[in-house]
Amino acid sequence: MKKIFLGLLMMLSTLSYSQFELGIKTGISSTDLSPKSILINNGGNDMTLTIQEANYGFHLGLYTRVTIANIFIEPSFLLNSTSVDYNLTEEIFDSGIISSIRSETYNNLDIPLMVGIKVGPFRLQGGPVAHIFLNSSSDLTTISGYAQKFKDASYGIQGGIGLDILKVRLDFNYETNLSQFGDHINIDGQPYDFDQRPGRLVASVGIKF
Repeated sequence: MKKIFLGLLMMLSTLSYSQFELGIKTGISSTDLSPKSILINNGGNDMTLTIQEANYGFHLGLYTRVTIANIFIEPSFLLNSTSVDYNLTEEIFDSGIISSIRSETYNNLDIPLMVGIKVGPFRLQGGPVAHIFLNSSSDLTTISGYAQKFKDASYGIQGGIGLDILKVRLDFNYETNLSQFGDHINIDGQPYDFDQRPGRLVASVGIKF
């Protein structure tokens, strides 16, 4: 009983020296993708799908932060939407080569868990991030046999710096994804990917409640 009492006393003492905050966070992200291609044989028609451009992503959600001394832990829950444009080139018999731009939009719940050190108004931080798939829309569905097979969750690692100014929270992080980009693409039962792990620059502005 004495040990339990001492343990509770130590826990209460630690919490009394900690700081808790809650706020809203929004921002943009830029995905770094090389213009790689995949070759597809679709019912006798040869196709080439090339990454044209990764558009800016947007996120909005809540963050919490617990700080003890100058060490903090900060989980966030962010609705994120981003899109990618592809160039689809088709070699159709008796019709020649036809090119068109196709877009896909992905909506995820991003859950970064940042751990770091705070020195004055500056922060140095890093940690894992989970991307929970919510839904998507795609112009690639016009390809015969095309199917989207997204994983329920994918993961990455973020790291960067932050700055606190009164109730404003600024964050600039870089993320490395652990999954191959395009691994959700499936045509006639054949899975494809672009053999690269995308990186992201993520800039956020938070407001403490």
